[in-house]
Amino acid sequence: PDTPPFHYGSHYSSCPIVLYYLLRLGPYTKLARALQGGRFDQSDRLFHSVAETFNAVLESSADVKELIPEFYYSSEFLVNTNSLELGQRQDGVTIGDVELPPWANGSRFEFTR
Repeated sequence: PDTPPFHYGSHYSSCPIVLYYLLRLGPYTKLARALQGGRFDQSDRLFHSVAETFNAVLESSADVKELIPEFYYSSEFLVNTNSLELGQRQDGVTIGDVELPPWANGSRFEFTR
């Protein structure tokens, strides 16, 4: 379909998007649960992979997440240090630490450097 050029059809930065990225950190964990009625969102919708989130934003005009400042200075939001039970995706992947791109060599510090 021919979609005319436009900026964002919805707000690209919002509380739910911030909670999407920061759910592994308190107090955001509590707020993310409260947003979903006291439990975490479905595992398939949780932030678990930088690559998958990047691709989703590229492929869907409805997915307008922007990077939050923590991507540029902190790596704490990428690690499940509190051993939160974030569930298992439909593809069998257990949600824990965020999967990083290959160039980070598995290092959250390299990722945010």
